[in-house]
Amino acid sequence: MVPGTRPGPFFVKGALILTQPCGTRPSLNAVDVGGVSALGNRFAGNRNSLNAIRLLLAAAVILSHSWWLGGYGPEPAPGGVKLGSWAVLGFFGISGYLITRSRVRATTPFAYFRARFLRIFPGLAVCVADVTFIIAPVTAGLAGGTYSLPDALLYFVTNLSAGTPGVAVGGIPGSLEGLPDPRLWNGPLWTLFWEIVCYLFVGIVFSILRPELGRIAVLVPFVVGSAYVFTLDAGRGPVATPPDWPLIPTLTFLAGSLVYLFQDAIPANRTVLVTVVGVVALVASLGFSPSLVHLPLTVLLLICSLHLPLSRMGSRFDISYGVYIYGWPVQQFLASLGLHAAVPPLVFAAASLLLVAPVAWLSSRYVEGPAQRWRGPAVIQRKVRELA
Repeated sequence: MVPGTRPGPFFVKGALILTQPCGTRPSLNAVDVGGVSALGNRFAGNRNSLNAIRLLLAAAVILSHSWWLGGYGPEPAPGGVKLGSWAVLGFFGISGYLITRSRVRATTPFAYFRARFLRIFPGLAVCVADVTFIIAPVTAGLAGGTYSLPDALLYFVTNLSAGTPGVAVGGIPGSLEGLPDPRLWNGPLWTLFWEIVCYLFVGIVFSILRPELGRIAVLVPFVVGSAYVFTLDAGRGPVATPPDWPLIPTLTFLAGSLVYLFQDAIPANRTVLVTVVGVVALVASLGFSPSLVHLPLTVLLLICSLHLPLSRMGSRFDISYGVYIYGWPVQQFLASLGLHAAVPPLVFAAASLLLVAPVAWLSSRYVEGPAQRWRGPAVIQRKVRELA
């Protein structure tokens, strides 16, 4: 989860998207075998529980990281995949669906890329500043470590790159001395880089290709990538499947994109829901999650969002992104207080969630929300709101 490597032991959340204005275009889905129960028709009303699911995924990341940052031992790994990694895959699958929808509906490529920038970077910049100039020096003082302003400035500047490999540094030397993880101040940031790469891919593909060719442009890398990972899962490749490989969540993003592009052919009823639950469980039990879980997991989460009665959760303030990017620093702070040595991992995780929730709310209320509402003089005001 070193910044620039897609979170060390965990894939973190991808970018969580809120609402924003956009134009509308005809559906890309020519086939409608699902009728009124098709995924596309069900999502057309924008009544779903995706914000609630993303918050649960962010909480799962914190829960998983509690074992690592509290020094309790290996993280929980259902189906041979870390709990945090499962959550990151869920984030990327949902994001693939929403981001593709955002690009297809955007009036111009500029409107799309601008919305993506305003969703990610203002919250990221404030988070990096908070960690660098508030949380890190306080933690260093509590843990008996050291804090160097030049090192802190290097951390601040390089991590504005959203965890770009080879650019972002993992920590501020000496500030985490004596803690279970003395190296990293925000492991999950590496995932943001790969999320942004996926944003760029979708944005470029649907700016230069017709919808039919765009489908192929998404399908081909998904099939080729999944096939290659399958050979590794099956033990037929030159190496074993790397445990924290950026290709894995990237494939889940592409799966989410494909689900959007073919959503009118996917029924969203309970029979399909039960089926994909069984497929995910089977794939995980056989050890093929890295190669085969992407599509069923994404469909599972999207259909769940249509059946859960939690559509109001996060409708005004979506704190999932804040929980995701502030979770790790908050846990490092709690570890500096010695909490991890006094309580079991579940209590450490609960305390982390209680502390990060108001921080994430402040980020949503005063940073992320205003940034997304800011349109600027060159942007035409529109009334259409989209979850993406």
